Amino acid sequence: MTQIQTKSFDTAKKFFDDANFPRGFHRSGDFTRQQADILENMGDALKALHEGTRDAQTDEETRFVEFCRNKLEPLNAVERAWASYCKALARKQIYFTASSSASEADYENAETDD
Repeated sequence: MTQIQTKSFDTAKKFFDDANFPRGFHRSGDFTRQQADILENMGDALKALHEGTRDAQTDEETRFVEFCRNKLEPLNAVERAWASYCKALARKQIYFTASSSASEADYENAETDD
């Protein structure tokens, strides 16, 4: 793992995504501890670079922007953490419920078809 420059991905505030991870990155089960720390401490800068609302200031940030645009393979821990974050966002949540409201009408129609 390479060392990150001190000015790379610098941000004044912590990053939280309460809409998608209401219990936080650490408790979501989708990230390692290192990835959760990276997202929490650098996520605001990573999101701004990804969306294009912040210009890259270092070579590492330039590489990160290219990684986001061209789908390059992640080379460092920051890129792997962001790739895990994007993958977790893209994952569809499927919910199953037990309900008899629709099956009752289907059952009555099925009896008359015989």
